[in-house]
Amino acid sequence: KDLTKNIAVPCLTSNDWNTYSTVHGRLNIPLEAGKQIIRINITGSSCNIDKIKLHRIDVDENIKVAIAADPAPATISEQTTIAVDASSATSTISKVNVYVDDVLLKSITSAPFEAQYKPKAKGICKVTAEAIDADGKTSKLATYNLTVNNKRSAHKGIASIPGIVEAENFDKGGEGLTFHDSDSNDEAKSGYRSDNEGVDIKKASNGGYVLGWTSLDEWYEYTVDVKQAGKYSCDAVVSSGLSGSGFNVGIVENGKVTNLWRMSVPQTGNNSWDTYKPISNTTLKELKEGKQIIRISIFGANCDIDKIELKCVEPTAINEINADSSNGKTAIYNISGQRVDDNYKGIIIINGKKMVKK
Repeated sequence: KDLTKNIAVPCLTSNDWNTYSTVHGRLNIPLEAGKQIIRINITGSSCNIDKIKLHRIDVDENIKVAIAADPAPATISEQTTIAVDASSATSTISKVNVYVDDVLLKSITSAPFEAQYKPKAKGICKVTAEAIDADGKTSKLATYNLTVNNKRSAHKGIASIPGIVEAENFDKGGEGLTFHDSDSNDEAKSGYRSDNEGVDIKKASNGGYVLGWTSLDEWYEYTVDVKQAGKYSCDAVVSSGLSGSGFNVGIVENGKVTNLWRMSVPQTGNNSWDTYKPISNTTLKELKEGKQIIRISIFGANCDIDKIELKCVEPTAINEINADSSNGKTAIYNISGQRVDDNYKGIIIINGKKMVKK
């Protein structure tokens, strides 16, 4: 009979077996008194085992333990707070032990029962906790699976706004941080990205790459740099073989999403997703200047999204206006982010700076 679940042995130092640590497990079934034979089964090779120590515990199911983490998902090398809510109807809680992947993270002897943790690798961390009350009784072991993502970064550089955001170039980071997909299956298998984790990126009939096989409540985020504060409209290039598809384009601030444009996608083909058409939402929404996160959220499944374009229709007051000193070799853009030639007159963006070209 297996007395414990698999107890993972962590890699403490790469290619070094001289550093030892204590890992923690909990027996699934009680041990009876008397002589018995205990077996250690190796479930993963290349670990050294010094000894095991069995402690008798008095489990009280009236002690309640729950675990939460903030932020969750966590990010590699960034601190997350693991909070344990422990209570007993018959006694006070004297200590809480918090473990990550079966290694003790912290023993906490007073409320709030919190421990700080910086993950080292992407994946799922098993967080467990037990509470001991003033009578020496121990709670059942509570478990929490903490998802750890890579740090957020732009996939192919930060898009400038006014300008175009390619839908397939959502930020790097991972499921739950920079995107959410309904499953881990990559239906398209285009090979465009190795970090898509099931996001369906397909090679489109127009020669580029697009988001496909979209499902309700999926979302994708993009770091952008708004060069001109003002009121914007939103255009997109899309396809759908069915009716009822659509997505919202919003902005993320302090973890809260504010939807700005609702983009209803028409049926562009009869059960075919090969015909792409432009759609527009001319409702004007204010964007402030600087780096921000834009989110595409699916509210109607089965639309393919090629790109979105945000156009500044009513710029706010220009903080800095200079006479143009272009030498004719530097790229010049109008206030909508479109490239123009040296004959263009009016407000321009050159080298990221607003100017008046006369």
